[in-house]
Amino acid sequence: MSSQRGAAKALYAIVVTTLLLFWLNQDSISLYCQQKYHQSCELPVVGQSPAWRLGGNLTHALGDARDRFIDNLEQRDEPVMLAKVEASNTVELPAPMPVVPVHLDKPPVAAQLPVSTPVVAKVASAPLAAPVPAPAPQVVQVPGAAGTVVSLAEGDEVFLVGDSLMQGVAPHLANSLRKRYQIKSVNLSKQSTGLAYPGFFNWPQTVAKTLESEPNIRLMVIFLGPNDPWDMPQGKGKPFLRFKSPEWEVTYRQRIDSILDQARAHNVQVIWVGPPNMQKPKLSTAMAYLSGLYEQQTGLYQQHYVSANPVLGYNDDSFSYTLQSSQGKRIKTRVDDGIHFTPTGQKLISERILSMIAFPGLTVTGH
Repeated sequence: MSSQRGAAKALYAIVVTTLLLFWLNQDSISLYCQQKYHQSCELPVVGQSPAWRLGGNLTHALGDARDRFIDNLEQRDEPVMLAKVEASNTVELPAPMPVVPVHLDKPPVAAQLPVSTPVVAKVASAPLAAPVPAPAPQVVQVPGAAGTVVSLAEGDEVFLVGDSLMQGVAPHLANSLRKRYQIKSVNLSKQSTGLAYPGFFNWPQTVAKTLESEPNIRLMVIFLGPNDPWDMPQGKGKPFLRFKSPEWEVTYRQRIDSILDQARAHNVQVIWVGPPNMQKPKLSTAMAYLSGLYEQQTGLYQQHYVSANPVLGYNDDSFSYTLQSSQGKRIKTRVDDGIHFTPTGQKLISERILSMIAFPGLTVTGH
């Protein structure tokens, strides 16, 4: 009898703990479900209950409190630093010379200069003019570097953005930049990400924060797409936008533009890589559609688009797992899922991106 009671108590504890975890992590579970199954995953009736929503709100509040605590720790030395900066921008000026009246009918009297404390005057900086929006970066044509469209100098850095397609290409590109030209990279590529589900991962926001905190970034390379050709959530309680509908396309273009706007504001060049054809015809057609959006929007911003299709030997809507080499051999460039690349395919795309970059004044140190 006691063993049955013990088992019942253990089962009760497991059920309560599971419900508590679901209650506190409901938003994370909902976002994962949306990204995985591309539909709303809210519980009917219960999902809109104030008592049920309290768990998600509590988790958000705790997260916000944690972020504020971390920000306070990072900024606690700021007053001291500001005081040092102000001290370095002050100048000791002598006390003003008093004006001594001169009476023509009396002999001059020696002026008694009052003792006063030094006057500290802050050096005011000239008022800044109203900010003027930066013009769209122009295509950089470097003499002697046919085919290049962007240029990097010593000290510049490259920002690598994208999903699992970029995750495969990024290490090859970063290594080549570092070994050949001593150019550093910031690689934030993350699998299962894109522009359709910012609740799961927000690329426009991540790009904005990264460009703000990394002033040496002069080029951003973007490679994504396969996680986006689905119906898109508008927000809690709202219907999903149907893929390729006018409303879906307007929203998606705006998210592309928000990334390109950040690049323009920080004077960063962009190479946007269009995803190649896929093994599954439906997905391949969707990639062609998205690639058209990337190409159009980068063109409007006078940035640079390159398709991965020619690199892999694809014409029109063709697909192949292999590519014929210059020696006539077939080399495998795609893995069996018909989406991702073999190391050979990754290197080919990396070299294509490198071919678009000029490095004036930098010496190649290795291959």
